[in-house]
Amino acid sequence: MQLPFFQNTWTLFSLWILMALISVGLHMHHFNNFLIYKFTYWHAIDGKSIFENFGDHGDVNHYGPIFSLIIAPFALVSGTSTSLDSFSLWAGVLLWHLALGLFLWWAIRQSTLTTEQKVVVIWLTAHELLNALGMSQFNVATAAMILLSYSAIRRGKDIWAAFWIVLGTLVKIYGIVGLAFFFFSKNKPKFVMWLLAWTIVLVVLPMPFFGVDYVAGQYVEWFKCLSEKGQENLLSDFQNISLLGMVRKIGYAISAGLPAYYEVFESAGKNPDVTNWWWSTWNDLWLIIPSIIYSALPWLRIKQYKHHAFQLMCLALVLIFVNIFSTGAENSSYIISMLGVAIWFIAVPWKRSRFDWCLLIFCFVLTSLSSTDLFPGDIRTYWIRAFSLKALPVVLIWLKLVWEMCTCDYSERSQCEPLVTSK
Repeated sequence: MQLPFFQNTWTLFSLWILMALISVGLHMHHFNNFLIYKFTYWHAIDGKSIFENFGDHGDVNHYGPIFSLIIAPFALVSGTSTSLDSFSLWAGVLLWHLALGLFLWWAIRQSTLTTEQKVVVIWLTAHELLNALGMSQFNVATAAMILLSYSAIRRGKDIWAAFWIVLGTLVKIYGIVGLAFFFFSKNKPKFVMWLLAWTIVLVVLPMPFFGVDYVAGQYVEWFKCLSEKGQENLLSDFQNISLLGMVRKIGYAISAGLPAYYEVFESAGKNPDVTNWWWSTWNDLWLIIPSIIYSALPWLRIKQYKHHAFQLMCLALVLIFVNIFSTGAENSSYIISMLGVAIWFIAVPWKRSRFDWCLLIFCFVLTSLSSTDLFPGDIRTYWIRAFSLKALPVVLIWLKLVWEMCTCDYSERSQCEPLVTSK
């Protein structure tokens, strides 16, 4: 990264735009996600549920009612066409991908990272951006909003921090993790006031366009949809790419046998064995609760709050946490966690060790590149995807990150110094 070409703003910007253009050219899943997204607007206009499966999409919308307004400009450009021969559809997808990519670009450029740190973050997340845009996923914007919420709090702009947290939550629940930055606010009562104010404004905002009763009913459907989706994701082939998914899927495969597990994995209509312990008895809370306690330990180090590097590690922790403990985590949502991994690696006040470099390389290869043809198809499908191994490197980095945050001093020093040193 010492070469000027790799640090040049236009090089980085061109790389970002290139990712958006390539993602459109790949047209993964024939724009399936974009079709689901844009029809949330058209169905809202027609007074239909935005959570029903209209057409042969193989999935349904899981974003809140306000998303119908966010997608509106792109829905209007692309119209109601579903044909890949439609110029308007391609135009809508291109604008959507560019908007998502540029939004994350802007969030990184607006962040409190140094110029050198921003360069490294952009390079490390570029391929994962391509993964997410290849699926037209809103996760790119979710990552941007979490980053913007922290940056705003760091700069004392609580009004905008609250806005990004509430908007991110009302579109996709992941945005709620921004509340973790409450501890860094210099005016906590004002911050809480703006959270309440923005919640009212953004919940009500779609009502003038779609009707009060309609929007209220859609919120009820949204909560129901999310609860049902959580159960469906447990052994899903493309979902639950998380620590929760790894443990449950590997446990089920060991107890039921690989053939029985692969039969469930390969067939969307095949129900798992309801008598299997990993399906009937295992509860993710047994893993989630101790993990939350472990992740909460660094927040007890109140004296470290004043250090910018420590706050950035809290940001990295939040970005990583949302995927490895979510049954809804999917391949394209790892743009959020890879952003966290990049910040973890580059934003500490000491030089990273060889072990840290190995963790980063392992993460880039298995997490970011595992969905590409660099991995043989059988390994990619029947091992990495079947057992949610994409999450493994991120889980290891999460364990290392929390340990560092509990033991290291984040003041301006060249080395990670434990709180207690041997005499």
